[in-house]
Amino acid sequence: AEADGTLVSAEGRAQRFFQVYDNDYYHPLSSIKEGWRWLHAVHSSLEGRDVDWTQLDDVINALIATHPKLAGIKEAAPDADYRMAGLKIARQPRRYSGRTSMRAPVSVHEPMQPKDLDTGLTFSMEGYSGKQTPSAMIPFAQSAGWNSPQAWNKYQDKVGGNLRNGDPGVRLFDQLERLATRQYVAPETMSLTTTDMQQGQAKLVPIYNIYASSMMASRSPVVAEQLPVAAWRVSIDDAKDWNIAAGDYLAIEIDKQQITLPVQLVGYLAEGCIGYPVGQVSIIHPSMPASVRKVDAPITMMGSMANDANDSALNSNTETNINRATPATVATTAPTTTQEV
Repeated sequence: AEADGTLVSAEGRAQRFFQVYDNDYYHPLSSIKEGWRWLHAVHSSLEGRDVDWTQLDDVINALIATHPKLAGIKEAAPDADYRMAGLKIARQPRRYSGRTSMRAPVSVHEPMQPKDLDTGLTFSMEGYSGKQTPSAMIPFAQSAGWNSPQAWNKYQDKVGGNLRNGDPGVRLFDQLERLATRQYVAPETMSLTTTDMQQGQAKLVPIYNIYASSMMASRSPVVAEQLPVAAWRVSIDDAKDWNIAAGDYLAIEIDKQQITLPVQLVGYLAEGCIGYPVGQVSIIHPSMPASVRKVDAPITMMGSMANDANDSALNSNTETNINRATPATVATTAPTTTQEV
Protein backbone atom coordinates (compact mmCIF):
# COMPACT_ATOMS: atom_id res chain seq x y z
CA ALA A 1 0.00 0.00 0.00
CA GLU A 2 2.97 2.33 0.49
CA ALA A 3 5.22 1.41 -2.44
CA ASP A 4 5.37 0.91 -6.20
CA GLY A 5 7.03 -1.96 -8.00
CA THR A 6 6.76 -4.83 -10.44
CA LEU A 7 5.63 -8.39 -9.80
CA VAL A 8 6.44 -11.31 -12.10
CA SER A 9 4.02 -14.23 -12.01
CA ALA A 10 4.73 -17.90 -12.64
CA GLU A 11 3.49 -17.23 -16.18
CA GLY A 12 6.40 -14.83 -16.61
CA ARG A 13 4.03 -11.85 -16.82
CA ALA A 14 5.35 -8.62 -15.33
CA GLN A 15 2.67 -6.39 -13.82
CA ARG A 16 3.13 -3.07 -12.09
CA PHE A 17 1.61 -2.32 -8.70
CA PHE A 18 1.10 1.18 -7.32
CA GLN A 19 1.00 2.58 -3.82
CA VAL A 20 -2.43 3.46 -2.47
CA TYR A 21 -1.46 6.47 -0.39
CA ASP A 22 1.52 8.62 0.53
CA ASN A 23 2.59 7.68 4.04
CA ASP A 24 4.26 11.06 4.61
CA TYR A 25 0.93 12.82 4.10
CA TYR A 26 -0.74 11.02 6.99
CA HIS A 27 2.38 10.53 9.13
CA PRO A 28 4.76 13.45 8.48
CA LEU A 29 7.23 12.30 11.15
CA SER A 30 7.38 8.71 9.90
CA SER A 31 10.66 7.40 8.49
CA ILE A 32 9.00 4.63 6.46
CA LYS A 33 10.29 4.61 2.88
CA GLU A 34 10.37 2.09 0.08
CA GLY A 35 13.09 -0.50 0.54
CA TRP A 36 14.92 0.50 -2.62
CA ARG A 37 15.26 4.09 -1.40
CA TRP A 38 16.98 2.97 1.82
CA LEU A 39 19.23 0.49 0.03
CA HIS A 40 20.29 3.02 -2.59
CA ALA A 41 20.91 5.69 0.06
CA VAL A 42 23.15 3.31 2.02
CA HIS A 43 24.98 2.21 -1.13
CA SER A 44 25.50 5.82 -2.25
CA SER A 45 26.89 6.71 1.18
CA LEU A 46 29.33 3.81 1.08
CA GLU A 47 30.40 4.75 -2.46
CA GLY A 48 30.70 8.43 -1.54
CA ARG A 49 28.41 9.67 -4.30
CA ASP A 50 25.10 11.48 -4.59
CA VAL A 51 21.78 9.67 -4.58
CA ASP A 52 20.63 9.44 -8.21
CA TRP A 53 17.64 7.13 -7.84
CA THR A 54 14.92 9.67 -7.21
CA GLN A 55 11.95 7.84 -8.75
CA LEU A 56 10.85 4.35 -9.70
CA ASP A 57 11.83 4.80 -13.35
CA ASP A 58 15.47 5.21 -12.27
CA VAL A 59 15.35 1.83 -10.53
CA ILE A 60 13.76 0.14 -13.54
CA ASN A 61 16.32 1.63 -15.94
CA ALA A 62 19.20 0.52 -13.72
CA LEU A 63 17.75 -2.98 -13.47
CA ILE A 64 17.38 -3.25 -17.23
CA ALA A 65 20.97 -2.10 -17.75
CA THR A 66 22.19 -4.85 -15.43
CA HIS A 67 19.76 -7.57 -16.52
CA PRO A 68 18.80 -6.98 -20.19
CA LYS A 69 16.55 -10.05 -20.24
CA LEU A 70 14.18 -8.19 -17.90
CA ALA A 71 13.87 -5.22 -20.26
CA GLY A 72 10.19 -6.01 -20.74
CA ILE A 73 9.28 -4.77 -17.27
CA LYS A 74 9.55 -1.21 -18.58
CA GLU A 75 6.53 -1.91 -20.81
CA ALA A 76 4.43 -3.28 -17.93
CA ALA A 77 2.98 0.21 -17.35
CA PRO A 78 3.56 3.79 -18.55
CA ASP A 79 6.33 5.73 -16.84
CA ALA A 80 6.05 8.72 -14.51
CA ASP A 81 5.81 11.19 -17.40
CA TYR A 82 2.61 9.66 -18.76
CA ARG A 83 -0.30 12.09 -19.25
CA MET A 84 -3.80 11.72 -20.68
CA ALA A 85 -4.97 14.98 -22.26
CA GLY A 86 -2.28 16.70 -20.21
CA LEU A 87 -3.52 15.16 -16.96
CA LYS A 88 -2.31 12.40 -14.69
CA ILE A 89 -4.67 9.52 -13.89
CA ALA A 90 -6.81 10.24 -10.81
CA ARG A 91 -6.60 7.68 -8.02
CA GLN A 92 -9.79 8.96 -6.37
CA PRO A 93 -13.27 8.98 -7.93
CA ARG A 94 -15.25 12.18 -8.40
CA ARG A 95 -17.36 11.33 -5.37
CA TYR A 96 -14.31 12.12 -3.26
CA SER A 97 -15.21 15.81 -3.60
CA GLY A 98 -16.35 15.82 0.03
CA ARG A 99 -12.91 14.90 1.33
CA THR A 100 -12.49 18.31 3.04
CA SER A 101 -15.03 17.22 5.64
CA MET A 102 -12.72 14.36 6.64
CA ARG A 103 -10.32 16.84 8.21
CA ALA A 104 -12.92 19.37 9.35
CA PRO A 105 -12.36 18.60 13.07
CA VAL A 106 -8.68 19.46 12.54
CA SER A 107 -8.92 22.38 10.13
CA VAL A 108 -11.33 23.67 7.50
CA HIS A 109 -8.32 24.47 5.34
CA GLU A 110 -7.48 21.40 3.31
CA PRO A 111 -3.75 20.85 2.83
CA MET A 112 -2.38 20.32 -0.66
CA GLN A 113 -2.59 16.75 -1.85
CA PRO A 114 0.78 14.95 -2.04
CA LYS A 115 2.51 14.65 -5.39
CA ASP A 116 3.38 11.27 -6.86
CA LEU A 117 6.76 11.57 -8.57
CA ASP A 118 7.05 7.86 -9.33
CA THR A 119 3.99 7.20 -11.51
CA GLY A 120 1.49 8.81 -13.87
CA LEU A 121 -1.14 8.76 -11.10
CA THR A 122 -2.26 11.45 -8.66
CA PHE A 123 -3.25 11.11 -5.00
CA SER A 124 -6.38 13.07 -5.80
CA MET A 125 -9.66 13.17 -7.70
CA GLU A 126 -8.16 15.91 -9.86
CA GLY A 127 -6.97 14.17 -13.00
CA TYR A 128 -8.16 12.04 -15.89
CA SER A 129 -10.80 9.40 -15.21
CA GLY A 130 -12.34 7.58 -18.14
CA LYS A 131 -12.43 4.68 -20.54
CA GLN A 132 -9.11 5.58 -22.18
CA THR A 133 -7.13 4.88 -19.02
CA PRO A 134 -4.33 2.37 -19.77
CA SER A 135 -5.29 -1.07 -18.50
CA ALA A 136 -2.25 -1.23 -16.22
CA MET A 137 -3.26 1.99 -14.46
CA ILE A 138 -7.03 1.65 -13.88
CA PRO A 139 -7.45 2.63 -10.20
CA PHE A 140 -11.16 1.83 -9.89
CA ALA A 141 -14.27 1.02 -11.93
CA GLN A 142 -17.10 3.54 -11.69
CA SER A 143 -19.92 4.39 -14.06
CA ALA A 144 -23.06 6.37 -13.28
CA GLY A 145 -26.03 4.09 -12.68
CA TRP A 146 -23.94 0.92 -12.49
CA ASN A 147 -22.64 -0.90 -9.46
CA SER A 148 -18.94 -1.69 -9.25
CA PRO A 149 -18.95 -5.16 -10.90
CA GLN A 150 -21.18 -3.96 -13.75
CA ALA A 151 -19.10 -0.81 -14.20
CA TRP A 152 -16.26 -2.99 -15.48
CA ASN A 153 -18.37 -3.66 -18.57
CA LYS A 154 -17.61 -0.08 -19.65
CA TYR A 155 -13.89 -0.90 -19.76
CA GLN A 156 -14.27 -4.16 -21.71
CA ASP A 157 -14.64 -4.78 -25.44
CA LYS A 158 -17.72 -6.87 -24.55
CA VAL A 159 -19.36 -8.07 -21.37
CA GLY A 160 -16.92 -10.44 -19.72
CA GLY A 161 -14.38 -9.80 -22.47
CA ASN A 162 -10.91 -8.30 -22.56
CA LEU A 163 -10.13 -4.76 -21.46
CA ARG A 164 -10.43 -2.22 -24.27
CA ASN A 165 -6.81 -1.13 -23.99
CA GLY A 166 -5.37 -4.62 -23.71
CA ASP A 167 -4.75 -6.92 -20.79
CA PRO A 168 -2.34 -5.49 -18.20
CA GLY A 169 1.22 -6.72 -17.96
CA VAL A 170 3.77 -8.05 -20.41
CA ARG A 171 5.20 -11.55 -20.84
CA LEU A 172 8.95 -11.39 -20.34
CA PHE A 173 10.29 -14.71 -21.53
CA ASP A 174 8.47 -15.46 -24.77
CA GLN A 175 11.43 -14.32 -26.87
CA LEU A 176 14.09 -16.14 -24.87
CA GLU A 177 15.64 -19.40 -25.99
CA ARG A 178 13.84 -22.28 -24.34
CA LEU A 179 15.90 -24.93 -22.61
CA ALA A 180 15.05 -28.59 -22.66
CA THR A 181 12.53 -29.42 -19.96
CA ARG A 182 14.67 -32.35 -18.83
CA GLN A 183 17.30 -29.96 -17.48
CA TYR A 184 14.91 -28.90 -14.74
CA VAL A 185 14.12 -32.46 -13.61
CA ALA A 186 16.43 -34.46 -11.38
CA PRO A 187 17.39 -37.71 -13.13
CA GLU A 188 15.42 -40.64 -11.80
CA THR A 189 18.59 -42.62 -11.15
CA MET A 190 19.74 -39.92 -8.71
CA SER A 191 16.68 -40.12 -6.45
CA LEU A 192 16.49 -42.47 -3.48
CA THR A 193 13.24 -44.06 -2.44
CA THR A 194 14.18 -44.77 1.16
CA THR A 195 16.90 -44.55 3.78
CA ASP A 196 19.21 -47.55 4.13
CA MET A 197 21.48 -47.32 7.16
CA GLN A 198 23.30 -50.50 6.14
CA GLN A 199 24.20 -49.01 2.76
CA GLY A 200 24.68 -45.52 4.20
CA GLN A 201 21.98 -43.99 2.01
CA ALA A 202 19.61 -41.28 3.23
CA LYS A 203 16.27 -39.99 1.96
CA LEU A 204 15.82 -36.41 3.20
CA VAL A 205 12.53 -34.55 3.53
CA PRO A 206 12.06 -30.93 4.71
CA ILE A 207 10.63 -30.15 8.14
CA TYR A 208 9.33 -26.59 8.44
CA ASN A 209 9.05 -24.43 11.53
CA ILE A 210 7.32 -21.06 11.71
CA TYR A 211 10.37 -19.47 13.36
CA ALA A 212 13.21 -21.33 11.68
CA SER A 213 12.13 -21.71 8.06
CA SER A 214 13.18 -18.16 7.12
CA MET A 215 16.95 -17.81 7.34
CA MET A 216 16.77 -14.01 7.41
CA ALA A 217 13.95 -13.78 9.96
CA SER A 218 15.79 -16.13 12.32
CA ARG A 219 18.64 -13.61 12.53
CA SER A 220 16.38 -11.42 14.66
CA PRO A 221 17.18 -11.96 18.38
CA VAL A 222 13.47 -12.08 19.24
CA VAL A 223 12.82 -14.79 16.66
CA ALA A 224 16.06 -16.63 17.42
CA GLU A 225 14.92 -17.15 21.01
CA GLN A 226 12.03 -19.22 19.67
CA LEU A 227 14.16 -21.51 17.50
CA PRO A 228 13.84 -25.21 18.29
CA VAL A 229 16.89 -27.41 18.70
CA ALA A 230 18.23 -28.27 15.25
CA ALA A 231 17.94 -32.05 14.88
CA TRP A 232 17.35 -34.82 12.40
CA ARG A 233 13.78 -36.11 12.67
CA VAL A 234 13.47 -39.89 12.61
CA SER A 235 10.30 -41.91 13.09
CA ILE A 236 10.06 -44.09 16.19
CA ASP A 237 9.71 -47.29 14.15
CA ASP A 238 12.71 -46.47 11.96
CA ALA A 239 14.79 -45.66 15.02
CA LYS A 240 14.17 -49.17 16.36
CA ASP A 241 15.10 -50.76 13.04
CA TRP A 242 18.22 -48.62 12.70
CA ASN A 243 19.26 -49.03 16.34
CA ILE A 244 19.13 -45.27 16.92
CA ALA A 245 18.08 -43.53 20.13
CA ALA A 246 17.04 -39.94 20.77
CA GLY A 247 20.12 -37.78 21.19
CA ASP A 248 22.37 -39.95 19.02
CA TYR A 249 24.31 -38.10 16.34
CA LEU A 250 23.98 -38.71 12.63
CA ALA A 251 26.41 -37.30 10.07
CA ILE A 252 24.79 -36.78 6.67
CA GLU A 253 26.82 -35.82 3.61
CA ILE A 254 25.01 -34.21 0.67
CA ASP A 255 26.06 -31.87 -2.12
CA LYS A 256 29.71 -31.77 -0.92
CA GLN A 257 28.81 -30.76 2.62
CA GLN A 258 28.58 -32.78 5.80
CA ILE A 259 26.11 -31.91 8.54
CA THR A 260 26.05 -33.48 12.00
CA LEU A 261 22.95 -33.14 14.19
CA PRO A 262 21.39 -35.03 17.08
CA VAL A 263 18.39 -37.28 16.46
CA GLN A 264 14.87 -36.37 17.55
CA LEU A 265 12.27 -39.12 17.48
CA VAL A 266 8.84 -38.21 16.07
CA GLY A 267 5.68 -40.08 15.27
CA TYR A 268 4.57 -38.24 12.13
CA LEU A 269 7.37 -38.98 9.67
CA ALA A 270 6.97 -41.40 6.77
CA GLU A 271 8.85 -44.67 6.89
CA GLY A 272 12.37 -44.57 5.51
CA CYS A 273 12.73 -40.77 5.65
CA ILE A 274 14.96 -38.46 7.66
CA GLY A 275 13.60 -34.96 8.24
CA TYR A 276 15.91 -31.96 8.20
CA PRO A 277 15.12 -28.53 9.77
CA VAL A 278 14.61 -26.01 6.97
CA GLY A 279 16.40 -22.74 7.69
CA GLN A 280 18.72 -24.23 10.31
CA VAL A 281 20.84 -26.22 7.87
CA SER A 282 21.69 -25.23 4.30
CA ILE A 283 20.43 -28.21 2.33
CA ILE A 284 19.60 -26.71 -1.05
CA HIS A 285 18.99 -29.91 -3.02
CA PRO A 286 17.40 -32.54 -0.74
CA SER A 287 16.69 -34.75 -3.78
CA MET A 288 20.41 -35.27 -4.42
CA PRO A 289 22.10 -38.47 -3.24
CA ALA A 290 22.96 -38.34 0.45
CA SER A 291 25.01 -40.61 2.67
CA VAL A 292 24.38 -41.13 6.38
CA ARG A 293 26.31 -42.68 9.23
CA LYS A 294 26.04 -42.76 12.97
CA VAL A 295 28.81 -40.97 14.88
CA ASP A 296 29.75 -40.96 18.55
CA ALA A 297 30.26 -37.21 18.89
CA PRO A 298 29.85 -34.03 16.82
CA ILE A 299 32.42 -33.58 14.09
CA THR A 300 34.33 -30.34 13.62
CA MET A 301 32.50 -28.47 10.88
CA MET A 302 32.93 -25.70 8.35
CA GLY A 303 30.62 -23.79 6.01
CA SER A 304 28.76 -20.49 5.55
CA MET A 305 26.06 -21.23 8.11
CA ALA A 306 28.65 -22.60 10.49
CA ASN A 307 30.61 -19.35 10.17
CA ASP A 308 27.54 -17.34 11.12
CA ALA A 309 26.89 -19.56 14.09
CA ASN A 310 30.54 -19.47 15.15
CA ASP A 311 30.59 -15.65 15.10
CA SER A 312 27.61 -15.52 17.40
CA ALA A 313 29.20 -18.14 19.63
CA LEU A 314 32.26 -15.95 20.23
CA ASN A 315 30.01 -13.25 21.67
CA SER A 316 27.82 -15.53 23.76
CA ASN A 317 28.16 -17.17 27.16
CA THR A 318 29.67 -20.64 27.45
CA GLU A 319 26.34 -22.07 28.55
CA THR A 320 23.95 -22.78 25.66
CA ASN A 321 20.22 -22.30 26.02
CA ILE A 322 18.60 -25.70 25.60
CA ASN A 323 15.88 -24.12 23.42
CA ARG A 324 18.37 -22.79 20.84
CA ALA A 325 20.58 -24.40 18.23
CA THR A 326 24.10 -25.26 19.36
CA PRO A 327 26.72 -22.98 17.71
CA ALA A 328 29.13 -24.58 15.28
CA THR A 329 32.89 -24.75 15.33
CA VAL A 330 34.86 -24.02 12.19
CA ALA A 331 37.64 -26.06 10.61
CA THR A 332 39.82 -24.75 7.82
CA THR A 333 41.25 -28.00 6.53
CA ALA A 334 38.18 -30.17 5.98
CA PRO A 335 37.96 -31.39 2.36
CA THR A 336 34.21 -30.84 2.13
CA THR A 337 31.88 -28.10 3.32
CA THR A 338 30.44 -29.44 6.55
CA GLN A 339 28.30 -28.06 9.33
CA GLU A 340 27.36 -28.82 12.88
CA VAL A 341 24.36 -26.97 14.32
